[in-house]
Amino acid sequence: MVKGTASARLPLSDPRRSTLDVCCTFSLARANGSDALAERMTHAALTTIGTHDVPCAQIAEATALACRYVLDYGYARRYRVTLGMDDNRCTVSVTDYGYDQPPDAPATAALHAPPSHVTAELCHELAGHVDGVQVHHALDGAVLVRFRTPLPRSADSPEPHPAAPDTSRSPSAQG
Repeated sequence: MVKGTASARLPLSDPRRSTLDVCCTFSLARANGSDALAERMTHAALTTIGTHDVPCAQIAEATALACRYVLDYGYARRYRVTLGMDDNRCTVSVTDYGYDQPPDAPATAALHAPPSHVTAELCHELAGHVDGVQVHHALDGAVLVRFRTPLPRSADSPEPHPAAPDTSRSPSAQG
């Protein structure tokens, strides 16, 4: 499933509105090779919207790493990859939250939780290419890996209006 969204922050007619505000979501079955498929789908989505090849490849590779982690330490039969892109940033979320977990997932998750060094290794490996890496494990066995990375500005993209709101921080982070 692929869906596009429009920004709710500014009306469509506002000149300060971002020229790129896209969300792409797809779900995959937990299967051998689904991480490679997610990597190819991520690269295709980024290429389609016109980001540069180098960031496309790095983001796609980082997505594949996150998918492998969810496959190794999650338990749901499916997982979801979400790419959120605006003019200057791409945010990726890989999770099996919201999918049916096997009945024994909480007990299995407690017994087979990844050692802290495995999660630290994932964060370290991702940090070489992306920012803001987050890894969460729920008590029911669900896993979430999230990260973001800046996108280079293309030569034909307009400069943002100076009065455009700063969307790099949450609304509660004032100052």
